[in-house]
Amino acid sequence: MGKRAKTTDGLMRHIRDNKGIQINGSKQKRELRNIGYFHGYKGYSFFQNKKNELSFNNFSEVTALYEFDSDIKSLFYKHIMFAETAIKNRILEIIHRESGIELEKIFDDILTDYKKYKTGSSDYAKKFQHTMILRSDMYGKIHSNFKGKSFINHFIYNDRPVPLYAVFELYTLGNLVFFVRCMNSTFKIKIAKDLDLYLDSFKKREDIVANLIDCLKGLRNAIAHNGVLYDCRFKDSNVGKHLTEYFNVKMHVKNLKFDRIVDYLAVIILISTALGYNKTELRKVVKTFELHLNELRYNLNVSTYDKVIGTDVRNKLRQINQYINNFS
Repeated sequence: MGKRAKTTDGLMRHIRDNKGIQINGSKQKRELRNIGYFHGYKGYSFFQNKKNELSFNNFSEVTALYEFDSDIKSLFYKHIMFAETAIKNRILEIIHRESGIELEKIFDDILTDYKKYKTGSSDYAKKFQHTMILRSDMYGKIHSNFKGKSFINHFIYNDRPVPLYAVFELYTLGNLVFFVRCMNSTFKIKIAKDLDLYLDSFKKREDIVANLIDCLKGLRNAIAHNGVLYDCRFKDSNVGKHLTEYFNVKMHVKNLKFDRIVDYLAVIILISTALGYNKTELRKVVKTFELHLNELRYNLNVSTYDKVIGTDVRNKLRQINQYINNFS
């Protein structure tokens, strides 16, 4: 016979007796039912990995962290969605202006990163393979969507090649990262300059747009799929390793490791600035973040707060605000 599932009262006793967290009464019972034991309590009981358990005195601290997470998702969502659309359109605009809309011409003119390497070298073979994967993926998306997507079958049924802008309607940020990485250096730099993200002194300057999109990708997916946000467990291990110095130079925001949620606030502010937000709009984003942060600090014990938010959060916020103040 399988193990019987615990009732809500049984889960409350488990949390109280085995985890040492006070949980009582109809209000906290309702909160546990609403956030869920596995999605809510279990999901917010550790920092980044299950071995790194958080210390709570009362179940109200769990709900405070859960509510903070939800508030930050709501705050970031609008700006992430706007950035995703705007960056796609900026890239399309430059490509259409320089090379047109036909996929094969774009592969010939723009998606040629492999050509900067010596023919026959391992780097050439690796990058050429990436371009072939991109080609297969793009035509695969056309094939798998031509029945269900009118903006695809419109071209096919009229015996016309599907243009890049139609394919981009199917693109996620993950697809976009791969696309940009396959572009030649000239176009990577044109896009970075168009977004005012280019830094001549930065060693990896041609990769900055792809690296920033890659950084946004995990955050966007966590928000869209209602994943846990506060401890950045959505972060891929390789994301951000080339961006720490960039943010130090570009924004004078130091020590970003992209393992704290405030680090992603800096990413959103930088990209929002590039996309035309004014100072008032930027300050409103930061101020709202700070208000949610202050509420969490009031409702969470000090050691747990410092563990999940970081001890340098106020310094980073000061540096982000200074960047906004100096922005013209």
